[in-house]
Amino acid sequence: MEQNLQANKTKQVYVVPRWGGSPSDDWYPWLKQQLESSADANYQVHLLNMPAWDLPVIERANEHLAKVLPPEKLNGNVYLVGHSVGCLAILHYLAQAAAQYSKNPPLIGGVLCVAGWFSVDSPWQDILNWIHAPIDYEAARQLIPKNKLTVLLSDDDPYTSEFQENERLWVERLHSNVSILAGRQHFSSQLDSDVLDAIRDLAGTLTEPADSAQV
Repeated sequence: MEQNLQANKTKQVYVVPRWGGSPSDDWYPWLKQQLESSADANYQVHLLNMPAWDLPVIERANEHLAKVLPPEKLNGNVYLVGHSVGCLAILHYLAQAAAQYSKNPPLIGGVLCVAGWFSVDSPWQDILNWIHAPIDYEAARQLIPKNKLTVLLSDDDPYTSEFQENERLWVERLHSNVSILAGRQHFSSQLDSDVLDAIRDLAGTLTEPADSAQV
C-alpha cells in the first residue's frame, strides 16, 4: 500500500540548465508545459535559475542545489535533469548529498543527462575547473536506482567530438544507459521530444510516444 501511495504522488522534476542557460532557454519551458499538462501523471517541473551561470562555480552550484532541494527531501518522486554542465552539477550535488548518510541513503526517481560531457574539445580555464574537479561517482550512484540514469548524446556535438569516448565514460563511471542520437548538436532546440520521452520513461509514464507536434 505504501508503494501505491508513493506512486500516486506528484513527480518533482528539477532541470539544471546548460552553461549560461536560464529557465527561459532551449527546450526547458516547452518541457515544463508538456509534463505539467500530461494526462499520464502529475508532474511539477522546476526550471532552476542557477547562480552566476555565465561562469558556473561548483561550490556555488552545490550550495544552490542543496538549498532548492535539501538532501532530506530526496525521495522516489524526485527526478533530476541536467543539460551540458548541468549534468556535472547534478553529479557533484548527489555525491555531496550521499555523504550526509552513513547508511541507507534515499533513492531518487532517476536522472537524465542531456549532452553531458567529461571533457570538451577546446576547454578554457573556467570549464577546466569542472573537468578536473573530482567526483565521487560511487557515492552519487548510491542515490540513483539501477537503470535509472539515462544519458542522451549527439554524434555531432560541436563541443565534444569524441562522443564515443564520452559514452564509454558514462557507462564505466556511472553504469548509465546511453543513447547516441544523430545530428542533435548540443540539444539546444526549442522543443525536444526525446528529452520528454526519456523523462517519462524514467518516471514509468511513457505509455505511448509523446506527440512531438504538441507545443
